[in-house]
Amino acid sequence: MIFKRRYRKLQTQRTVTGLERLVAWHKQDKALNNNKPMNWTRRKFLNAGIMTTLGGVWLSSGFEKLSFFTTENKLPGGFWPVMMTPYKEDLTIDYDGLKRLIRWYEDSGATGLFANCGSSEMYDLNNQERIALTKFVVENSKLPVVSTGTFSDQIGENIDFIKKIHATGVQAVVLIPSVMVRKDENNMALLHSFENIMKETGDIPLGIYECPSPYKRLIGPDILDQLQKTGRFLYFKDTTCDAELVAQKIAIASNSDLGIYNAHSPDVLHSIRHGGAGMSCIAGNFYPELFSYLWRNGRHKEASASVKKVNDFILSNKSVIGKKYAIGAKYFMNLRGLDLRVNSRKNVSALDDGDKARLDTLWKGLTALGKEVDIDIVNYN
Repeated sequence: MIFKRRYRKLQTQRTVTGLERLVAWHKQDKALNNNKPMNWTRRKFLNAGIMTTLGGVWLSSGFEKLSFFTTENKLPGGFWPVMMTPYKEDLTIDYDGLKRLIRWYEDSGATGLFANCGSSEMYDLNNQERIALTKFVVENSKLPVVSTGTFSDQIGENIDFIKKIHATGVQAVVLIPSVMVRKDENNMALLHSFENIMKETGDIPLGIYECPSPYKRLIGPDILDQLQKTGRFLYFKDTTCDAELVAQKIAIASNSDLGIYNAHSPDVLHSIRHGGAGMSCIAGNFYPELFSYLWRNGRHKEASASVKKVNDFILSNKSVIGKKYAIGAKYFMNLRGLDLRVNSRKNVSALDDGDKARLDTLWKGLTALGKEVDIDIVNYN
């Protein structure tokens, strides 16, 4: 891929070693403190806004990012599906079904893939499955892929697994704040976890997903600003569900490689019109073409009548797709000819006749909308 080649080229341009940086900082500390080395307590360290990593420097002011971080690292903008995981009858991963799913995302206009995510039932997979699943997606898709790398509140375990996920060939390894620290821990602990991960993972590109499980932990604008200054972060799946707050984050990331991908489908049109990098929402597992269409046609100052119709369809069916999502999406995919087993490792009740009737009606509505606004709705039947 072009992206991979560019990134490897950038890696070879590094001329400053980690040791040289530490020496430079030590000299500067002495100069700023009358030739006395500053006593770097952890609080002073974080308040000064300085973070060292093998791939960058965390700074609030007075310094510049290292030159090998450029906008060439940006991920493609557009629709990034949060991938489902197809299973066989015995609930092992169905790789033939996964290959069909990848093709469907690609045919529907996706610009990247988020594998091993919440919709993938990542917490119900073991580490070997997470790695194998990610590797399969990377090797069987023409699109860039990101995948989750944090499943422990132990920093060392996360560092080890991040390296393993990166070795599969992904463009970025995604970090989950609500896994990295416990709910009762403050943002200082979270920053400490970010710091140690960046320090021990070299130049591995990273992402962030504000996953609502095991609990919802949002990244505020202030923390996001510090993280994006490191140059290490490329992907941010936002679950704020607050259009104005998302717009603030987009503004913060606007001059960096970090892309803000909105997970809240009612706000995606607002976010992409304010410079957002795209969308990564569960509704894309029902009608990915609609989000690809909004990306291509919905970023203008004034929304066209067709864009409004597409957005209204998404808004009006939010409750339909949210019910029994883990299996409802697979049932809907089968209406489109993907031939997947409608099952899940989650403890979810089976679809009843009413659930199926609502999804059947949704499919009819989607095909009618496609004809009305001239969107090619992918159907393998």
